[in-house]
Amino acid sequence: MKALKIILSIFVIGLIFGGCAYNWIVEEEAVDPTDPDAPEVSFSTQIVPIFSSKCVTCHSTGGQSPDLTTENAYSSLNSSRYVNTSDPASSLIYTKPMGNHAQVYSTAEAALVLTWITQGAQNN
Repeated sequence: MKALKIILSIFVIGLIFGGCAYNWIVEEEAVDPTDPDAPEVSFSTQIVPIFSSKCVTCHSTGGQSPDLTTENAYSSLNSSRYVNTSDPASSLIYTKPMGNHAQVYSTAEAALVLTWITQGAQNN
């Protein structure tokens, strides 16, 4: 009887601790777009992947403007209609996906796009 209580106790304790789980969610680090010392944002390695994962299903060659495919993204955005370097926060490539749109930027992605525009929207 004593052995059965010990085995049962070990089993219950095992169930309690075995059922505990924590999924570690790593919070995205957002760049501060107003920081003049922020590291330079690369269009080809940081911005294009955002477009590839969120935008090209609709904004591709022959689809909705602008064409945000890897080959055409910079040339399609290189107009004052989508990118406004004098007032980066009003740029359509930043504001449109933040509002009522099929895909929206995460906070970190939005900060990265805004920082890229603030830094002059270079094709780097």
